[in-house]
Amino acid sequence: MNTTISPQIRILAIVGLLAAVGLGASLLVFGHGSSKTAEPAVTTHATPRSSTTTTPARSKPRTHSTPAKAAPAVKHAAKTHVASPTHAKKTKPAGFRGNRVYATLPRPLQWALAHHKVVVVSLYNPSSDVDAISVAEAHAGAIDAGAGFLLVSVLDNKVAGILTALLPGGGLLPDPGVLVYRAPGDIAIRLDGFADRASVAQAATNVITGQTGPVVSAAAAPATTGTP
Repeated sequence: MNTTISPQIRILAIVGLLAAVGLGASLLVFGHGSSKTAEPAVTTHATPRSSTTTTPARSKPRTHSTPAKAAPAVKHAAKTHVASPTHAKKTKPAGFRGNRVYATLPRPLQWALAHHKVVVVSLYNPSSDVDAISVAEAHAGAIDAGAGFLLVSVLDNKVAGILTALLPGGGLLPDPGVLVYRAPGDIAIRLDGFADRASVAQAATNVITGQTGPVVSAAAAPATTGTP
């Protein structure tokens, strides 16, 4: 039995065939495109790994170079400390050179005569109230005359004992009393008993101006330079 195909059916068959071919071709094209885009992703991840492994190796030399630069600063600081003691030695004050005094005098009197050409020595007894008034008057008189002042207790053997031994002709020290010494250690005036401010000031002034010579003299002894 012969079958005839109408032209409309033939056209539909041809269109369907072409559609199937086009669909297959499009699938092939999309398949190749997806595979090509996936390959660069692999290379992209490989590049950061190689860079991260090389970065720590370059940073290590930089950490070691930093402490090496600080070493010269320590040597420079040591030089500055060495220079300071030599500068301090140059600023030492000159030694004191006072009046020449007798070496046999007690050291407190030597010190006073080294600083003052005339010294008023006030002799007193610590247990006597009257002697306290005498000491105050003698001290005020010495200040008025511009002379030195030394307070000596007759009970102090280290000072009063030496002064007693140096008195011409022996005897004891006056209590109370005033001895006016002139450098290098001669007794210029001796005042026994209580002496007021004006009397002590006048006696010291006379010795300073040289109006009176030494009444008595201490035992002769080599003169030495007074120590401060």
